[in-house]
Amino acid sequence: MSSLESRRLPSLATPVSAIGAGCWTIGGVATNNGVPIGWDNVDSGAAYAGLCRASELGVTLYDTADVYGLGRSERLLGRLLAQLPRDDVVVCSKVGYFAGTGRHPYETANIRHQLDTTLDNLGTDHLDVYFVHSSDFGENDQYLPNAIALMRELRQQGLIRAVGIRAPHSFAEEWTTENTTRGAAARRWTHLFHNIRPGILTTRYNLLSPLYSADETDIFTFARRHGTGILIKQALGQGTLVKTDHAGITIRFSRGDHRRTDPLFTTANQRSQHARLAPLRAKYGNDMPSLTRVALRYALQHAPDAAVLVGFRNAEQIHANITCLGGPLSPEEITEIRTLLHPTVAAPPRGTPVALHRSREEVRPAQPGAAQGQT
Repeated sequence: MSSLESRRLPSLATPVSAIGAGCWTIGGVATNNGVPIGWDNVDSGAAYAGLCRASELGVTLYDTADVYGLGRSERLLGRLLAQLPRDDVVVCSKVGYFAGTGRHPYETANIRHQLDTTLDNLGTDHLDVYFVHSSDFGENDQYLPNAIALMRELRQQGLIRAVGIRAPHSFAEEWTTENTTRGAAARRWTHLFHNIRPGILTTRYNLLSPLYSADETDIFTFARRHGTGILIKQALGQGTLVKTDHAGITIRFSRGDHRRTDPLFTTANQRSQHARLAPLRAKYGNDMPSLTRVALRYALQHAPDAAVLVGFRNAEQIHANITCLGGPLSPEEITEIRTLLHPTVAAPPRGTPVALHRSREEVRPAQPGAAQGQT
């Protein structure tokens, strides 16, 4: 066993490992309504070995979804759960993108059907967190009231312990008063938050995430104010933040791999990101363990009351992600990292919470496929 630290998240009765296993990447290739949502080159045997290795290293948090591999990810995780005491692990799954033959993913009959299938796939009688995966509740939110009522009923029945929703990649509560695109998005999300009343959020946060000013309430501060836990995703930028070289060669992805349509994986964007990260590689080393340690520690230390999900496709990957952590970054190192990667922003005064200092750079727009159950 490793000395992987644990953390307590609001709404979860059981502490979780600071690093959790993100199981999107083990679902393999898949499409949903013609949109690629999966990953190439996934071997189910290697993926299951990765789950086993994660457990051996002390991982107690596992995050999957009905749409990840259209059930394959859940079934792989179910094989692991059959070997573990259920109360020793926290299991999350999601609903909201896959409608099957139903009218809409959030029709109550479809939610019940998907939950039954998810529980069967996982071989469990309950979920610790059931995420509302999409913000599309039909025209005029026609499915929202019944979906909320059903989620509360499922909690009362003990089938789920907490409800989760996805947070925006970029958010400040103060934006809700703006007559801007980001203001409209912030108002929409806060409307859903206050109606659904989730216990857990997921949000993307990594080395290249924008920084916030002291007069803006970012998603982490917002969550603490409302007693809501957070799971951080894409701390490694889907692996792109820890690449040690970039030859500029376009990789050809299959029709079932989400990277086929994700702008992040275009040659131009990969070249730009690789160049931006050059100062970090020069400072900490141009090897994957060093870069992974910096990326994961940066996210972990940004929110000591959150857990970080990491993807993997085999035992070697999850082993490397966990065993490279080492000790925490010093405050000086975090300040230096932010200066290296956000040079257009003046460093915050000593003593200013670095989580509340935001750059003025543009945030990368949402991925076209992200609305189709990718994350």
